[in-house]
Amino acid sequence: IFPALEDFPTGDDAADARYINQLVEHAVLHAPEQYLWVHRRFKTRPPGSAAFYSRPS
Repeated sequence: IFPALEDFPTGDDAADARYINQLVEHAVLHAPEQYLWVHRRFKTRPPGSAAFYSRPS
């Protein structure tokens, strides 16, 4: 568990997003075995687009 964020959000959405991404990156690098690597973020694609993930045979 990490300490509560102080002075957040700052009002700068881009800076806040970068900061949160850095926190997530730090947590993953600290314990990569605990990260859910199989999460399929891009489950859907626009019509006609190639599949992002290969389908099991």
